[in-house]
Amino acid sequence: MNRDQTDKNEQPPDADQEPEAVEQDERDRRIAELEDKYRRAVADLANAHRRFRTEREQTGRMAVSSFVRKLLPVIDNMSHSLKAAATSHDAAALIDGFKLLETQLLQIFGESGIEPIEAAGRPFDPEVHHAVMPEPTDKVPPGTVTEEIGRGFIMDGFVIRPAQVKVAARPTDHENDEQETEEDA
Repeated sequence: MNRDQTDKNEQPPDADQEPEAVEQDERDRRIAELEDKYRRAVADLANAHRRFRTEREQTGRMAVSSFVRKLLPVIDNMSHSLKAAATSHDAAALIDGFKLLETQLLQIFGESGIEPIEAAGRPFDPEVHHAVMPEPTDKVPPGTVTEEIGRGFIMDGFVIRPAQVKVAARPTDHENDEQETEEDA
């Protein structure tokens, strides 16, 4: 056999197929491969979302449990104070006990980045104050917080609870007359 005859007899395995059919088979194989990669990527993404959600929930539970552990001594001290109050009728000691509890709670809050919102004597700020009621007075400028009814707290710029406050308002003529009568008495 000569060389030309050998080359003609040796044809590629797909030689009996049309070139278009070979191209279609290659496209189908590539599509199947890409679909498989796509399904795997979607499954990996779903698994990552599930893992992140689980980790976030665990982190939240750990943070809450850590904070609660800090509060447990306060609860213990409150129980001791209540027992002591039941047997003793010393109001001053009871007040001192509550002051200590408040100090302890505020210290724990401070360690956790939670700070009380300043209110009394400050200009009313709707971002951190919640006006519960107006207080007609001419002793301070209108819009000034005159009394803090409920303490507000903030953490890292996020208002946990706004301070509930009374806000100075201009007194009406009728209220001015009442204030003068009260001051005269």
